[in-house]
Amino acid sequence: MHKVVKYGNIKVSYLSCLEGGGRNFGQEFIRVVKDRFGKVSHIFEYCAGPGFIGFSLLAHGLCNRLTVADINPDAVECCKKTIKDNNLENKAVVYLSDCLDSIPQTERWDLVVSNPPHWPSDENKYRDNIRNFDPCLIIHKKFYRDVKKFLKLGGQILFQECELATTIKDFQPMIEDNGLEIREVFKAKPLSFLQCILKFKKISKYTKPSAFYFICMQQISNKQ
Repeated sequence: MHKVVKYGNIKVSYLSCLEGGGRNFGQEFIRVVKDRFGKVSHIFEYCAGPGFIGFSLLAHGLCNRLTVADINPDAVECCKKTIKDNNLENKAVVYLSDCLDSIPQTERWDLVVSNPPHWPSDENKYRDNIRNFDPCLIIHKKFYRDVKKFLKLGGQILFQECELATTIKDFQPMIEDNGLEIREVFKAKPLSFLQCILKFKKISKYTKPSAFYFICMQQISNKQ
C-alpha cells in the first residue's frame, strides 16, 4: 500500500521498501539548493526512487520543471502516481532508465541532484539491495560518462554522498576525465541534536546529516 509524505502542496506517494534516505537526510538538498543556486528552470533527480528530493525541490519553488528517473519500475510507478494525483503533468515527467540510457536526447537540465547508492560492492550485494550498493562504482561511472549531453550551458550537478562509504578521491578521476570540474565539496550546515531527533525520529551513524557530504560539479568543456 502506498504511503504519502507532503512537501508544500505536493503529496509524494511511496513504498517503505523504496526509501533510501531521500525522505530524511536527502531533504538537506532544500537548504543547499536555496542557498547556493536559488530557483532554476529545470531540475533532474538521478536515482530518484519515489522522488522525495525532486518533488520537494519543486514544492519549495526551486524549479519550474522537474524530471526524475530510476531503474526500479516500482519507484517509477510511485512517481507517476505523484504526478497524476497532484496534477503535475505540465511540470514533471518520470522515466524508467538504467542510469541515463533511456533518457530522451531532447532533455536539458540546469541542475542535476542525486542521493545515489553510496556503498561500493560486488554484484551479489547490488542485486540484493540496489538502493544502497553500487558495484565497483559503475553507476557513478556511467552517470559521469553520459551526463554532459543533457546539461544546459553552465549546468551544474549536486550529489550527496556518505563519508562512511567513499571520499572525494573515489570520484575525482571519473569526474575530471569526463569534462567536469569539482567546484566545491562540503557538508550542509549541521542541525542541532534536537532538530535531528525531530527530523529523523531516530539517529544512527547512517542517518545523521553529519555522515553526508555534497559534491558540486560543473561542465567545463563541450567534449562529449
